[in-house]
This record gives sequence, C-alpha cells and structure tokens, in this order.
Amino acid sequence: MRKHQSLTALRAFEAVARLNSISSAAEELHVTRPAVSKQVTQLESDMGCALLQRTGNVIRLTSAGRELFAALQQAFELIQLTTDTISRRARRGEHLRVLVCRDFASSWLAGQVGKFLVANPGISVEITAENNFSFRLDEDFDFRIFYGMHGARAGGGLEETELCRWIDVLVCTRSFAETYLGEGHKPCEAPYLIDANYDVWDEWCTLTGLDPGGPRRQQTVFNETTLCLSVAASGGGLTIGDSFLALPAIQTGELIVPYPLGLVSAQNYSLFKPKARPNSPASQKFETWLRGAIDAYQVTVRQALAEKGIRVVERTDAVDQSAPVD
Repeated sequence: MRKHQSLTALRAFEAVARLNSISSAAEELHVTRPAVSKQVTQLESDMGCALLQRTGNVIRLTSAGRELFAALQQAFELIQLTTDTISRRARRGEHLRVLVCRDFASSWLAGQVGKFLVANPGISVEITAENNFSFRLDEDFDFRIFYGMHGARAGGGLEETELCRWIDVLVCTRSFAETYLGEGHKPCEAPYLIDANYDVWDEWCTLTGLDPGGPRRQQTVFNETTLCLSVAASGGGLTIGDSFLALPAIQTGELIVPYPLGLVSAQNYSLFKPKARPNSPASQKFETWLRGAIDAYQVTVRQALAEKGIRVVERTDAVDQSAPVD
C-alpha cells in the first residue's frame, strides 16, 4: 500500500519554511518548538532526504525542501479556496457565481438576467465580467461564459457546452455610409475599427462575396468589440458587429448595415462548468434559463435581420459564394 506523509508533518514543515523559524512555526500552530522539530525530522526520515539545513539558529531550505515547499503552498491554497467556497455557499444558500466575457456581460446578459432573478427569488447571482482571455483555472465559479473555437479550452477539469454562434455584420452610421461608402467609394477606403481579439474582416469579405476593393488603408485598433461599436455609433468608422452586441443599435437605427449581408461566426459562445462540482438545483435552473433565453434571442435576431433585408450566409453555404457584391 502506498504510504502517505502525515498531514501534520507537512503542515509543520510548510510553516517552518514560510516563516523561516521553528519557534515562529510552533507559535502559529499552537504547539511546542520540540513538537514542530520532531514532525519535520520525522518527515525527512520518511522521505529519505534533508529538507532543512540547520546551522546554529539559522535555517535554510535544501533543494528538496524548496521543491516540497512550493508544492505545499499550492496545495494548501487550493484547500483554503475550496473550504471557503463551500462555507460561503452554506451561509448564502442558493448562490451562483458566473464569470462572463466583458462584451457579452454588458451588451446582452446584463439586460436579460433580471428575468431569471424575478422568476427565481430564492437564488442570488454574482456576475463578474472579465477579459475573454483571462481564463484561470484557480478561480471559484459555477459557470463561465466565454467565446472561442469549440474545444480550444479543453481540459483543466472543465465541461464545455456550446451555447450558440452569432452573426457578424458590417455596421456604421448612416451619415458615415453616405460619406465613405457611396458611389465611387470602395469599402477598403473607409476608416475601419478593429477588435484586436476578433478581426475577421478578410474572411467576412471572402465568404459573403463582398469585394473590399483592396487592403484596408486606415484602421484604429481596440481591445473590445463594444469600444469599436461605440466609436462606430459616433460616426468614427466602419466595423464588424456581432448580433449579440450590435442588434439593439441596428434596431433603433443608431447603426445601419450598409451591405445587406451577415455571416454566421466560426467561433461560438460556450458555457463552462467544473466537472468536479455537482449540479445544484440553482445551477440547473440557471443553465436551463440561459439556454432558453439565448435560443429565443437567436430567433429574434433572425427575424430582425430578415426584416431589414439582410441575407445571412451560413457556414455550410459560404463555400458556394462566388459573385462579388458591389
């Protein structure tokens, strides 16, 4: 049978290594100095190597000691995080923590989640908006909603469920279109606004059949799509807006779609949840609501784009697009 090291001895060693003192470790652990020294000595004996170099009252870690100390720090931090999470849930009852990419949170989820809260008065939800690429495995959460290629974040103890794809359309203000996209102008000549994390201009033009007239000549780069859309709404440029972020402005007329084409995205929004965490009644209700709300919104998107005469190019149809659109 595999022998496991004493947790008491490991805790004693971690305290000595962190505090660089047997006396300080004994005080923190509320035991005597000889007791701590005995635990560390026994651990060294069990492992068959020295963990500490003792020179008088000076203590230094050996290479093996440094390696073990680093591992113990990570392990104890994870244990503390887990116990804090469980304790917090026990105090709060039905509580969910949802991490969401910032664009999706501000432009869609924030306007929808109130319906879930009203329908489920016993459930509290904590929503944290993050950069889409801020994806750490040590965070405490029930759900993550992030975008990317399906399976790109596989592993790490997470279960991924694809929620939906979106539809990309070119958008700008009416006055901008009249100035830069009218007769005699090429799309490539217009000031263009780019999301540095999602630049699909070339692919969009190729698959929809729009002839840009050449490479882009003037562009401004941002790190979020919502910033591109804000500048576009002020008349500052042409940009690609997805159906979750841009549709409200299109419906109100704040933004227009100068070329009546939309392209279904290659990437998708996905729902991630820890495999090791059992589904609670609250999490099951939230996931069911989220999927239903997104499905309903997708129907609304298709109807709204159809009403404006926008033809949506599906990915399966894209390879057949050959005639350029002027």
